[in-house]
Formats: sequence, C-alpha cells, structure tokens
Amino acid sequence: MSVSIASVIAMSLMLVVALAFFSVSMLKRIRVMLAGKPEVRWDRPARRFAEMLKVAFAQSRMFKEPGPGIMHAFIFWGFLVLLFRSASLIGRAYAPEWSSWTLFWFCPTLDGWYALLKDVTELVVLAMIAWAFFRRLVVRPKRLENSFSAFLILGFISYLMVSDFIYDASRFALLSAGGVIPDAMASKIAHEREWSPIGAMVAGWLDGLSPGTLKVLIQVFFWSHVGVLLVFLNELPLAKHFHVILAIPNVFFMRLTHPGAIEPIRDIEEQETFGVLRPTELTWKQMMDGFSCTECGRCTVNCPAVCTDKQLNPKRLICDMRDYVRENEKAILSGGDLGEKAREDGRSLIDAIRDEVIWECTTCRSCEEQCPVTITHVDKIIGYRRYLTLMEASMDPELATCQKNLENKSNPWGLPSGERGLWMVEELGVPLLSDKPDAEYLFFLGCSAAYDDRNRKAARAFVKLLNAAGVSFAILGPEEGCCGDTARRLGNEYLFQAQASQNIEVFKEYGVRKIVTMCPHGFNTIRNEYPQFGGAFEVIHHTSLLAALVAEGRLSFEGGKSDAVVYHDSCYLGRYNGIYEDPRKALAGAGLSLVEADRSGKTAMCCGAGGGMMFRDEKEGSRINRLRVNQLVETGAKSIVSACPFCLVMCRDGINEEGIDQNVSAFDVSEVLAERLKA
Repeated sequence: MSVSIASVIAMSLMLVVALAFFSVSMLKRIRVMLAGKPEVRWDRPARRFAEMLKVAFAQSRMFKEPGPGIMHAFIFWGFLVLLFRSASLIGRAYAPEWSSWTLFWFCPTLDGWYALLKDVTELVVLAMIAWAFFRRLVVRPKRLENSFSAFLILGFISYLMVSDFIYDASRFALLSAGGVIPDAMASKIAHEREWSPIGAMVAGWLDGLSPGTLKVLIQVFFWSHVGVLLVFLNELPLAKHFHVILAIPNVFFMRLTHPGAIEPIRDIEEQETFGVLRPTELTWKQMMDGFSCTECGRCTVNCPAVCTDKQLNPKRLICDMRDYVRENEKAILSGGDLGEKAREDGRSLIDAIRDEVIWECTTCRSCEEQCPVTITHVDKIIGYRRYLTLMEASMDPELATCQKNLENKSNPWGLPSGERGLWMVEELGVPLLSDKPDAEYLFFLGCSAAYDDRNRKAARAFVKLLNAAGVSFAILGPEEGCCGDTARRLGNEYLFQAQASQNIEVFKEYGVRKIVTMCPHGFNTIRNEYPQFGGAFEVIHHTSLLAALVAEGRLSFEGGKSDAVVYHDSCYLGRYNGIYEDPRKALAGAGLSLVEADRSGKTAMCCGAGGGMMFRDEKEGSRINRLRVNQLVETGAKSIVSACPFCLVMCRDGINEEGIDQNVSAFDVSEVLAERLKA
C-alpha cells in the first residue's frame, strides 16, 4: 500500500485529461451565456449570499413539497459532506496515508466524527437514490420525464456510494486478515474502522477472502470510484444535469428587484428592435436560468395552463429555450444569423417556444413561486411577447382589438374616455380631485370600476365604506387613464410607457401622495412599475385600507352569524405583492366566517385573467376559471370573495358556466363588508 510511480502517473493523467475536458466544456457554456445581453446581478452581495445560504444550501424551497424535497435535500447535503472524501481519495494516489481528516489539521478530534458522518451520509444517499428510482419507475409522477440521462446520473451517484463502501470494507478486511500494511497506515485504518460502523459491517461480509483478493478489490474500487467521479464531473456541463453546477450560482444571481416589476425597455424611442427573437437578446442571466433548470416539474403541476390541458408548460418553456441555445451554440458564438431569416424559415427561438405557448401565460408567477433554483419565467414570456407585438404586430384578433382600444380610448373595451368615472360623480356624489385637491387619497378607479357594470357594484360598496369611515378621497374622472398593466403584459411596452407617463404627469400636477386602488393589477403597476419612470407614490390596496379601518374601529358591523365564505387570492395581490392577510383580516373583522381552499395563499390558483388573458378566449383545453371555481366550491362555501375586479368577473362567469349560480355567488371584499355595515 505504498505510493508507486505508476499510481502517481495514472492519477495525474486522469486529472489532467478530465479537468481539461471539463474546463473546455465549462468555458464554452460560459461563453454562450455571456453572449447574452448584460445585466447587473452583482449588486447587494451580502443579501445575495444570505439568499444563497437559505435557498441553495438550506434547500428552503425544496420543502414546499416535503417528500421529494427531503429526497433531493439529503442527496445535495450528502454531496457537500462527501467533497472531503473525494479530495482524500485523489490524494491517496500520491500519499497513501492521506485521509479525509488530514483536512481537519486545525482540529484533529474531528477526524473520527467525519468518518462517522461520511459513513452514515453514504447510506442515507443510497436510500434517497432508491427512493428516486422508485418514484421514476413505480410512482411515475406526470411532472417527471424519464430519460437515459436521468437514470445515468442516478447510476453514477449510486456507484460512487457503493464503491466507496466496498473500498473501505476491503481495507478493513485486509487489516483483519493480517495483510502486510505499514504500521502508520495500519493505525489509521484501524481508527477509521472504529468510526465507520457500516463500513465495518460490510467488511465482515468480506471475511475469508485472501489478502491478495482484498488488495485487488481495493485497487478496483479505488480507481473505478475516482474514474466514475471524473466522468460524472464531465457529464454535467454536457447534459441537463448542468444544474448540479449552476444551481448555487443561479440562486446567488437571483432577482432581488420587486417580483411585480417587469424590467423596462430603456430609451425606447432610440431602439431599433424590441423583445426577444435571437438567443443573444436574452440576458446572460436568462440563459443561465435555462441551464440551471432541474426539470423537477414543480412549476408544471402548479401552472393553470397545464392544469387545463393547454400547450404551455413552464418547464418545457425553459427547457426548449435551453435546448435551442445548445443546438445553436456555434452560431451564437460566431455571430451567425438567428434572427429574421431564422424566423422566416421557422427556426428561430420563438419558433422553438411556439407562438401559442407564448400567449397562454396568465403571468400568475405560480411557476416562479415553486422553482427551487429561482428561475423566472414571466420576464422571458414578456420578452417574446414584446417581439411579436412590437416587431410583427402578431397576436390573436381579440388581443389586437384590446390593444387598439387601449391606445385609442385608454380602456380595453373602447368605451368613451371622456366618460371615465363620471358615473361615480353623478350617482354617488364622489368629488373630482380637481374640485377637492386636498383629499387624503386619490381613488384610482382603474378600467373595471370605471366601465364594467359588475365591478361598479363593488366600487359603490367601497365608496359606502369610505364614507362611513370618514375617509377623505376623490377621483380623477376623465383625467385618469388606464394604468398600463394590460399593455405591458401583452408586450406593448411602448403603449405602457406612454400610459404610465401620462398618469404620472397628472398625479404630479395634483401633488398626489396617497393612492388607493381596488384593482391589484393597477396597484402593482403604480406601486412597483411607475417608480421606473419617476413616479414614486404611496399606493395602498383597498383591502389593506379596509383592514386598517376595521382595526382602528372606524367601521362597525352588525353582529350575528354569517354563512361561510371562501376567499380567492389574487395573483397580483398575493404572489406579486405578498398581501394575503389584509383581505382576511377585513373579512374576519366584519364577523364573517372564513374557510380556505386547498390551493390558497402562495399556492392559490390563478383565475385565468392575468397577463391580458382577460381579453382573450381560451383556445384549448378547459377554462381556467371553471376549474378554479370548482376548487373554491369544494370548501362548501356559498360565497366566493375576491379582491380583484378581474377575479370577480372570472369567478362570476365560472359560476354561471358551471350552472351553480342558484347556489353560489361571487363578491368583492367591499360588498360583503358593506352588506354587514351597521346603519
């Protein structure tokens, strides 16, 4: 067991060849990613490091699904523990006395504890791998796609664990068999055996083998272990398991800006092209997202499009982008034409994604909420839509009509802009801000409350509550324009910026400080996206204001029991802005009995209206709103309560389409509070 020239040469050659191939593969992948557009992701390093520790190392997102989460987490942690072991095995080719605990020179007492930890870890990892095989071969969840690569990786990991056990066991058995071992090595092996209960147990199975046979086993499993380890390392950059390398840095470079804000097109008047057609029009981080995908499918099972049998699959979206980049690496690195000519030939990035897929996204961000490596999907969808909208004017007729109406009348229905909100002045006596410039709140109606009959009822209830609480407020009336949410989510960044700038100008003219809105889309846009253009205002959603008024005792309600109600979480209020409790507090404060759907809070399912889909018929599969209504009705509640005008309409329509309108009704939070308001 002494060092030999042959072992030194063999290990050196293996390392040089393996690391050379690995370096070439990694350099190629890095060059491809850096061919993307620049993006600042080095800011706030302390925050990024903290998020990396929480999400990547502590695997916090994995445990949203405890079963698979435990499996993956223990495999990941196992690899971290065994890094020391890998280093020690390579070192033994140069110095047989090298051991894992040589690395613990600063605290020699850790050597035995590490041997025990290593022993247990390998057994746990093997158990988790067995679990993984069972899930893929027996359970076969729809979100997982079996492939040769997946099984190959599992096989690699299994062999690394098994070979290390047999290697250790052969050394322990050789010591017991009286093989010729230098005294210094014998004492180290004996110490290892004391702290390796599983290795010692396996060694017992080898008792009776000759010293010569045991020496062969030691060599076979030593060199095969190192060989498989190096092959495994080189396979990672070449296949889908590149995420093993990129997951941690991808989390470090995660988005720290507000999730509700889409990145604007800067200096839009000076741009010659818009959106994403070529891979190089993605940012380097967006490319990195593609290579970081674990293909776990968590995004898939939570996507409303997938749940209703549509073409969009968020996992497939990311993987198709990644695969297109891989297939066109040479063209990307050489500056080859992957633009308009590729589009004409049906070979562009958008063709790989497919137009229909791009228009089925509701931008609900359920996929992003679930992703364990912090991949963002919506920004990529918006990038593709920007190209189709601004470069090709390509979209469904319904969406084209919607955008035309937004451009000409500043509302999606094309109703007269000069009549915006005047019904509230004439019917309810709500003052215009021009007549009451000292009002505490600007009530930004949004298009729905201004024009939609169903949502006018909700607005009437909200005004009643504001008046009862003595809140000073006013509206803009015809001076108000569409907030721009629909235009931006449909990819028309040019129209959005024009609408945002117009509203910001009006707000500043009146010195507006506080804005309250009933629409989470308007709330998100004004709160999180207007600051991109110099419009920083205090924006509050109406449910948050109502919750505060209830808590302050400024609203009083009739007592008595109420029928149970179920609250439907708006995506743009919840996942986009983290507001889950305020609507519930307002309802509870009014004495309402609240029940929860299985999918609620952060896991709530979209109603199907976001991302401009409110104004587009669903072409395939079943309707999202009908599925969501059935989920809510399963609670037994007779009233579905929402905090979003889009959600309210979608729930109402779903109830009607399901034929349960005699038993179930949909309301805004304001309506159920106003109904119980003490006279």
